Amino acid sequence: MLNADLVTAFEGSYYTILGAGGDLNQWVAGYTDMLQAAGCGTPGHWYTTTGQAINEYAATKGTVTDPFQPDLTALMFPLVGLNGGILAMFKLQNGDRWFDDIVNNMVAGTTDDEEDGEW
Repeated sequence: MLNADLVTAFEGSYYTILGAGGDLNQWVAGYTDMLQAAGCGTPGHWYTTTGQAINEYAATKGTVTDPFQPDLTALMFPLVGLNGGILAMFKLQNGDRWFDDIVNNMVAGTTDDEEDGEW
């Protein structure tokens, strides 16, 4: 596993598993098996990062309102070559998230629609 490039992870909306612990290779093997069984496909690459790195990256987008514990471990993978529709359902069933959603939910601010007074 490689350390994640969080700019690439944000722009690619990487699938993200928060709170992995212990032997990360077991997490990767277990998730790979589950993804294959669900018909999602097999991730080509797995990446890891920490809560501290996520907090620091989110701070480049705005004021972080809900930071992670610095020692939190996150596993992530790009969506390339995977069945996006099935993967989206798999994500919901397993309580995981897209990396860009994680960052956007951590940062205080308004959307363009809110600034215009529209909802």
